[in-house]
Amino acid sequence: MNDLERRLSDLLHTGAPEPERIITPAEIAALAPDSPTPNGHVIGRWGVPLLAAAAVLVAVAVPAVVIGHTSSSGKPTSPTVGNPTPAPTIASPPAPTSSPTSSPSPTTGSTAGSLPTCLTSQLRLTPGLTNGAAGSLYTSFTFTNTAGTPCSMRGFPGVSLYDAAGAVVGQPATHDGSVGPSARLGAGQRAQFTIAVGTATRTGCTVPRPSSQIQVYPPEQTVPLRMPFITGSCSLAVQSVTAVR
Repeated sequence: MNDLERRLSDLLHTGAPEPERIITPAEIAALAPDSPTPNGHVIGRWGVPLLAAAAVLVAVAVPAVVIGHTSSSGKPTSPTVGNPTPAPTIASPPAPTSSPTSSPSPTTGSTAGSLPTCLTSQLRLTPGLTNGAAGSLYTSFTFTNTAGTPCSMRGFPGVSLYDAAGAVVGQPATHDGSVGPSARLGAGQRAQFTIAVGTATRTGCTVPRPSSQIQVYPPEQTVPLRMPFITGSCSLAVQSVTAVR
């Protein structure tokens, strides 16, 4: 290294580097005072290369400020290049809100051990006593299970009165009261019901209408039982069957 190169090196490396430092013509002239410049300074044979080196130094130093500068606290900060594109977010599958439900338990259409309904063919109809009170006659009737197997019945019988010619008298019986519990009839056991024959006259019935037969449909049956029953009526009502104990 010659004397001029050494002096230029000392000039560039003396003290802390300055990113925006520019070597002036006067500094170059001080290093190589051989030829005059237009403003009166002297540039030697190394003047032009030194001016080019100064320009290169500025061009290199300025990007260095952008790539890595020192924060106010004295610590270097990481370079930032544009705005980074955020990584795509993959949503996690939602957690189940409840455990799977089990299949519903099977149900049966009838209660185990329930008895079949009493059929008309296995029943015998028998009249009981008649009592009168306040313009009505109350007569009890019984159904007897004549079969060898048990059965049950529940509800109101269907009751109508007939005359000797076989014509219906008045209207079928209305229901009196509410439905009672099921009557369970074993072989030979009975269930009873009561009818109320209204004898008091009223509009449309100035004289009780005579009848000689009664027809009864057991609960939930479509085949009736008929037997002799002499009375006179202006109205007719029937109560629900109950078991005879």
